[in-house]
Amino acid sequence: MHPFSVLTLGIFIAGYITARWDLVTRLYELAIFAADHGVVTRAAKGFAVLSIFFFLFILPVERLAARETNLHPRSAVDGISAREQLRRRGSF
Repeated sequence: MHPFSVLTLGIFIAGYITARWDLVTRLYELAIFAADHGVVTRAAKGFAVLSIFFFLFILPVERLAARETNLHPRSAVDGISAREQLRRRGSF
């Protein structure tokens, strides 16, 4: 290998290692900051609140909609349109 390319490769590797070390250091500092300011606790509380909201409001509505859909199925093959129903009744 040419001496210049060895030097270039060495500089690249040194820069890569430095950049990686800087990222790891910043990640470590961010983890300490998050622990000091209770980020994990607040995230867990938010998750709990959203889960309770989901189980109390969204899930019952979904189950009710599924039950109503099963009670009153709408098949494209069997059903007729509202326009056709009105025409048959003579209201259209």
